[in-house]
Amino acid sequence: MGLLGANAHGEILEPGRVPDCYLGLRLDPRNTEDAGVLVVAPAALLHQSVPQPDGTVLYELVTGHPDRVPRELVFLVDLTVELRAWPLDTWSKVGIDPQAAARAMVAGWQRGDLLGLRLGGLSAEEALALERPAMTYVRAQLGDRLGHQLARAYRQWRHPSSGRRPIDRFP
Repeated sequence: MGLLGANAHGEILEPGRVPDCYLGLRLDPRNTEDAGVLVVAPAALLHQSVPQPDGTVLYELVTGHPDRVPRELVFLVDLTVELRAWPLDTWSKVGIDPQAAARAMVAGWQRGDLLGLRLGGLSAEEALALERPAMTYVRAQLGDRLGHQLARAYRQWRHPSSGRRPIDRFP
């Protein structure tokens, strides 16, 4: 059993249960007009450049949450909301810093150490929804829009003319 244990419903995380979902990280947090989302595979949370145990706990929530489905795009703020079902219901009680993990992953992507895909420009409201748990409706709309972009990018990547090799991973 992981660091979080059982939630209020008696459910426990099964890390790796849904490895083919995605984590969306906000890019350009100081300039909402140019803000975008970096989409990474959850395995990137286990990379050596990501502070631990921060990355491991996030990985457990992203891939092991009982409600997670394949190809789902999850944002850090969604994980914050999901964490509320556990006895250690805040990041500070768990003792990790999800923002530090996110910054490390963005920096790793910028250096070329981690695979990722940059998606869409965000409106100011969408950028705000990635920081405020209560803005679930706007975040759901954003997730749908970016999910379509992600699916299109995946289809293009899978196409024989993409130049990918059999060992390449998306993202």
